[in-house]
Amino acid sequence: MKKTFYIASAAVAMLAMASCTSNKKADNQAAQPVVEDVTEVYAGILPAADADGIQYTLVLEYEADDNFMEGDYNLTEVVLTADTTSTTGYAAGETMVSKGDFDVFTKDGGKYLKLTKDDSETDVMYFQVTSDSTIVMVNADLEQSVIPELNYTLTKK
Repeated sequence: MKKTFYIASAAVAMLAMASCTSNKKADNQAAQPVVEDVTEVYAGILPAADADGIQYTLVLEYEADDNFMEGDYNLTEVVLTADTTSTTGYAAGETMVSKGDFDVFTKDGGKYLKLTKDDSETDVMYFQVTSDSTIVMVNADLEQSVIPELNYTLTKK
């Protein structure tokens, strides 16, 4: 009888220890924070050849499951003309909206964004990340404008 009692007590003790161990694992797993996607918005007025400027609003939706190295973008471009009666000095004209995917990459020590328009492999835009709050439009060779008067900077909102 004593043997049965000791064996039963040992079995109960082992089950209790196993139960505590699995509960600790579950608690540790539940304690890890859930990482969500991140959205950033950049805006600014960039130079234009046939207008007084183009108001860019670029929304970047970084995907957490890809380590924030890619995601989707939405770009709104509004053609502006000078208007002295407006409080902003501009009148809004044609509006263009494009959507697609973007990738973050580094080259020669710089960090860049590559925006590829939906359903197009060749309709691509590049931006250099110059700080935590600014990006600058660059050409396909990842070079900024050589004309200092032309400002291609978008600022985080």
